[in-house]
Amino acid sequence: MSCKDVVLPTPESENIIGEWEWVESVGGLSGLDRRTPESVRETYQLIFRDNGKYRYCIDNEKSDKGTYSIEEKVDSSSSYLEVSLHGDKSSTSILSFQTNDSMSLFPVSCTVCYNSVYVRK
Repeated sequence: MSCKDVVLPTPESENIIGEWEWVESVGGLSGLDRRTPESVRETYQLIFRDNGKYRYCIDNEKSDKGTYSIEEKVDSSSSYLEVSLHGDKSSTSILSFQTNDSMSLFPVSCTVCYNSVYVRK
């Protein structure tokens, strides 16, 4: 596996810039547990700026902020992007865009993970 940092902005990174609203997460122990804003009674927002900074909000109140980086990963069968959030609640997730207005984030290092889908606000 090889990897390289993506120098911002790139066509891929420009897709992430903007405000995103969480719509659902699927996963958990069974892999079938589905969570939505209605079921957990919270909303989550991610805001990515073109200067490499992000803000994470719960119910539109700031919960975390910091910088983010995007790295392209290549293994024997595919290439993909990882986004790392560098703040109080740092994390790294596999990033994929379903459309220009829909993205999913899947945590890299966890045992019982949820794939979270966000849509552009």
